[in-house]
Amino acid sequence: MRKYCHILLLIALLFTANVMTAQPLELKDLLQKVDESLNKVNTVTYKLDYFNKYLAKNDTLHSKAICSLLIVPKDKIKSYHNIDLEFEIEKGGEKYFGQRRYNGAKVLWYNKVIDSLTNNEKPEIYSDKKMKNSVVEGYSNFLLKKYFGKKDNFHAYGTKVLQAFYKDINVTEEKLHNTPVYVLNIYHKDEKDTTRDRVEKHYFRKTDFLPIAYYSFLRWENMEQYNYYEMVYLAINNNISSDVFIIDEDKPFKATELYNDFKNQIQQVK
Repeated sequence: MRKYCHILLLIALLFTANVMTAQPLELKDLLQKVDESLNKVNTVTYKLDYFNKYLAKNDTLHSKAICSLLIVPKDKIKSYHNIDLEFEIEKGGEKYFGQRRYNGAKVLWYNKVIDSLTNNEKPEIYSDKKMKNSVVEGYSNFLLKKYFGKKDNFHAYGTKVLQAFYKDINVTEEKLHNTPVYVLNIYHKDEKDTTRDRVEKHYFRKTDFLPIAYYSFLRWENMEQYNYYEMVYLAINNNISSDVFIIDEDKPFKATELYNDFKNQIQQVK
């Protein structure tokens, strides 16, 4: 019963969007406008609400994050970034506060149960190349690499070569929380003895063709997996201070203060 309640909750979140028309804009036109819009983003700060359920789990987990990115296309990670987040490992369990930071030279990684935070913490700091890449990969879902750091990433969905690998790719028009959006619907072909019913949906704001939500779903054997997130932009192409990405191993890590600042930011975002 718990499983179905969580699925219904996610569906309710998704389908505050009302379908208006089946094919409002040519696919290639949408993809071109999306790429043009994303190519102009050099810095971005956003709030992310992230819901996910893994194949072997029954519960839908919820994370909240404030993410600041400086786009660096030549860097393998694609951005210098700072992420503050609150998350749960299992439904109804303890909540954690975490920080992730990357500046090209080092990665900072910190997690701790919120009730145990102090102002004299010691985060993990990595400078080895392989470790840096591995650690960042572990939280890359918050970096929205589908959108930020890759040039002209969406136009390929309009080519016959790529479309041959999918069951269908189309555009619909909806409202998400009263915001008019174009939805890029990507339906994957079923794979023999592996995944089936796999779909991705990208929600782009009509006003500027920037993404504001994403949904994915698939089945494997008798299990289901889905991800859904919504973002609220706090700043785009602003002058992010370089201090945001400094990693100073000698400076005290004041987790309590960082968490309080994070909560204040979250509460200010509508």
